[in-house]
Amino acid sequence: MDGAPSDLRMLRYVAEITRKLAKMLSHTRYQMLVYLLEMTAVEAESLAGEQDPKRTRPVKPSQARPR
Repeated sequence: MDGAPSDLRMLRYVAEITRKLAKMLSHTRYQMLVYLLEMTAVEAESLAGEQDPKRTRPVKPSQARPR
């Protein structure tokens, strides 16, 4: 399990970056892309949470909705 901590960090990094990108795009006409990015972030955090039982931070569902 040497790669497990780095995998968890990578999943959380993916979640953080996709959320930042979604926030930047949220004021544009690309609402479907924003929605998909938010769902990717939620899924990455969920996978990280499943692999790291010590950390029990709940994942909030996305507030972004496609138009």
